[in-house]
Amino acid sequence: MISTTKNDTEVELGKYLEEKDIKSLFVSIVESLLLKKPHNPICFMVQYLKENFPDDTRSFFQTDRVENMNKSLDIEDRSEGDESDSDSENSLAEDSYHSEPLPSLDNRSTRRLSICAETLCADKVGFENLKKVPKSDEELSKICDILKRCVLFEHLDEEQLNAVKDAMFPVAKDDEEIIIQQGDDGDNFYIIEEGSVEVYIASNSDQQPSLVASYNDGDFFGELAIMYNAPRAATCVAKGGPVKLWALDRVSFKVILMTSAIQKRNQYTSFLKEVPILSKLSEYEILTIADSLHEESFHDGEVIFEQGKEGEKFYIVKEGSVMCRKILDDGTSEEVANLDSGEYFGELALLTTNERQATAVASGQTKCLSLDRKTFQRVMKSFNFPSY
Repeated sequence: MISTTKNDTEVELGKYLEEKDIKSLFVSIVESLLLKKPHNPICFMVQYLKENFPDDTRSFFQTDRVENMNKSLDIEDRSEGDESDSDSENSLAEDSYHSEPLPSLDNRSTRRLSICAETLCADKVGFENLKKVPKSDEELSKICDILKRCVLFEHLDEEQLNAVKDAMFPVAKDDEEIIIQQGDDGDNFYIIEEGSVEVYIASNSDQQPSLVASYNDGDFFGELAIMYNAPRAATCVAKGGPVKLWALDRVSFKVILMTSAIQKRNQYTSFLKEVPILSKLSEYEILTIADSLHEESFHDGEVIFEQGKEGEKFYIVKEGSVMCRKILDDGTSEEVANLDSGEYFGELALLTTNERQATAVASGQTKCLSLDRKTFQRVMKSFNFPSY
C-alpha cells in the first residue's frame, strides 16, 4: 500500500513538472545566471521572471510586493507632491529591488529615492525614437575619437555608434562643481572630453568623504547606477578648472548599449549554429562564444595576421572571404586555403605555442568574428581541429 502511494505521488509530481514545464524554466534561469553572473542572483531571478512572464507576475508586482518593498526600504509615500520625476503611479508596477540607498555627502534634506528596474524594449523604443542633439562636424569628430577609446562601446556596430553620437549632449562643470552626487538616482552616463574628475565615497552621513579615484580625458563614469538601477555609489567632482564632458541619458544608454548586447547575441548565436565545427557545442557554450565575439572589418587585400607572428585571436568568416598563403622554405609563396562565410581560421596558434603558420588576407570587403585566446582555450580547446 505504501509502495503504491509512493508511486502515485511520483507520477503526480512528474505530471506536474511536465505540465508546468518546470525543467525548461529552471534550465533557462540557470543559463541566464551563468551568462550574466549577477552580484545578486535572487533579485536577478525575480527580474528575469518579471521580464519573461509579465502576465503571470503582474499582479504580484502591482500589489503586495510594492507595499512590502516600500516598508522594508523605508520609502516615503509615492503620492508626495514635490516629486516631478518619473515616480508616477505606473512606476508602482516596476521592479524596485535594489540595495539600501547610500547616504548623500551633504546635510540637505533627505530625498526619497526611487530606483526602479525598468524594462526597456528596443523594438518598442527604437533608435529612431531616441533624442537627437544637433552637433557640429567638429563635435561629432571629437565624440567619435572618444568612443573609439571607450571599452563600453567597442562592440557596437555603426548604426549603434551613430545613435550614441546623436543622443550625446555636452556638459560643462566648473572647478569643485558636483557632477554626480552619492545616493542620487542615476540619470546620465558621462565621458570626459577635457579635464579631471575626482571620485569620493562616504560610508555614512557623518563621515568625511574619501578620495577613491581620479578620471581624466577619455575616461567614463556613471554607468553602474544606470545598468543596475541602483543609487549613485559615489560623488564625482570637477577638478582643476572647467571640465568638458559628453553625457548620455539613461534611456538612450539602456536602449543602445544594453539591448545591443542581446541583439548581438541573437544574431551571432544563429550564425554560430550554422558553423559545422561548432555543432558539438551546447547551447550554453554557443551563448558564451556569442557574448565574447568581436566583429572586425577588413578591406580588400588587408592583412588580418602575418605568418610568424604570435596568435592572439581565432576568426570565423562572417561575410566575404579570406585567403591564406604560406611562405615556403625556398622563399616562394603558396596559397593554402580560401575561406568563405562560416569557415574559420587562426586556431592553430591558439591551440599550441607555435607562431602563425600562414598569412591571412581579406579578399574583397570582409567581416570576421574574432574570439580572444582566453575564451577560445576555455571553450574550444577540446576540439580536434584539422590543419591547413
